[in-house]
Amino acid sequence: MQTYETTIVIDSFLKSADSEKLIKKIQNCITNNGGEIRMIEEWGKKRLAYEINRKKYGNYFHILFDGPNSLPHLLEREYRLEESILRYLTVKPHSKTLLKKEKELKTGKQLDPNPESAHLEDLKNVDLELDDKKEHHPNNEEKIEQDEEKTSGAID
Repeated sequence: MQTYETTIVIDSFLKSADSEKLIKKIQNCITNNGGEIRMIEEWGKKRLAYEINRKKYGNYFHILFDGPNSLPHLLEREYRLEESILRYLTVKPHSKTLLKKEKELKTGKQLDPNPESAHLEDLKNVDLELDDKKEHHPNNEEKIEQDEEKTSGAID
């Protein structure tokens, strides 16, 4: 059995009871075809990057599941038949992503809700370290002294 993750965008005008029925239908499709659901996340209502069927907003759901190789094809067939599903994507997750998700499931909380923010923090730290290195580098100090001599000579 392979591990897959699927993300679906459901019409935001759909009532919450109807969207729950739809998610239940997807769960049944996965379990009836030999799959096992590991996690279901509701990401909530978000603005779409562009209009889809004249809709500007959609409700996002993310499902992590195990199943046979034929299951994604069957699942995507169900998605195409359902009018309220605007978009969908089913992929095999990268092993690092899978390990992170398993850690989250064991601890019961998300390690980082926005993975890009952690990456940005790392970049800021690297930039600060580089700035510190530039300030203390001997060549930079010589260049600063030369620039000061040039500007002081020009002022006299």
